[in-house]
Amino acid sequence: MIAKICLSLVTMICVAAVAAQAAEPPPPPPSANSEKGLDNLRAAVKDAYNRGDVDKLVSYIHPDCVIVFPGGALLKGPEGLREYYHRMLKAPGHRVESFNADPQIATRTVHNDVGLSYGKMNDQYVLNDGMRFSLNSQFTITVFKSPDGPKDTDGWMIRSFHASADVFENEVLTLITKRVTWMAGGGGLAVGLLVGLIAGALLWRRKK
Repeated sequence: MIAKICLSLVTMICVAAVAAQAAEPPPPPPSANSEKGLDNLRAAVKDAYNRGDVDKLVSYIHPDCVIVFPGGALLKGPEGLREYYHRMLKAPGHRVESFNADPQIATRTVHNDVGLSYGKMNDQYVLNDGMRFSLNSQFTITVFKSPDGPKDTDGWMIRSFHASADVFENEVLTLITKRVTWMAGGGGLAVGLLVGLIAGALLWRRKK
């Protein structure tokens, strides 16, 4: 009897929870002010990124922001991003000569002071050895509206950012494959020439 009563109570609680969830109204659409602030954030970050203006870029990064770039680097906060840019673009032995991106947002969702977007980076890179390639990385970004945030974005800042590329099919792999093929072909040609020279020398000695 007690077991039946407990089962009935659990069932009633579950039904009430489901009903309450179903009755909960959907989140309101983002306000015009939110959309404007987010659009300003996107434009400002894109501009600073493409100009390599790290000081301006980190001003839009939340102090607790976590960033993951296509190369696998995991960065924490504005100073983590600043150090990464210096290491990749300025420090002795840096690998990247230049870069640019034209991020295109596929979907944007905003709920109160938090926004989530995803899309494609359309990112391109030039390395110090002259190699040029595009990754067309996919990205997700979470933004947060803070009273201490930048005025030009109405307080919106980047809270997390993650970009990744297809590890099995991308331009870097294609370029590396072409280089390896070229080097293997060039090596085979060199070996063939060397063998030919040795054989020719031996034949010449025999004739003498």
